[in-house]
Amino acid sequence: MLFLTLFIALPVFADTLVLTHIGAMETKGVKYNQWWYEPQRVVLKGTGSKGANIDVTLDGKFNTIKSSVDDGKWSYDLGTLDIADHSIVVGSGGESYSFVLTVGSPRPADMKGDTKGGLPEAGVLFPIIVLTGLAGILIYFGFKRSEA
Repeated sequence: MLFLTLFIALPVFADTLVLTHIGAMETKGVKYNQWWYEPQRVVLKGTGSKGANIDVTLDGKFNTIKSSVDDGKWSYDLGTLDIADHSIVVGSGGESYSFVLTVGSPRPADMKGDTKGGLPEAGVLFPIIVLTGLAGILIYFGFKRSEA
């Protein structure tokens, strides 16, 4: 019975490498091929296996850091980068994530991105309600037979 209680009370989560922040920008674990970031000072943050080696490669220069033994969080300061595209690879164990970081410029305006939620604009239902009401009136009076 104690084993069953411990088994249910202590869920097991897979330790996966996740890049959570590029500077102040939260990535939400999404893995795009390219990121844009305006400030030149960049710190990468993420999570991984507790106490694991995290390999960070910036433009071909390789560095290794350790994740926290308590919660698996890690942080790596890339320093002040030139305004340019930079190739970055973050890896640990058998996992890796590579992307291009464009420093010093915002995301291009012509890029299509989901900047709004999936909900319609406020007031979109009003025309639908009016048109449905008019259709109902036309149907009612159109099929009503006059008694003579």
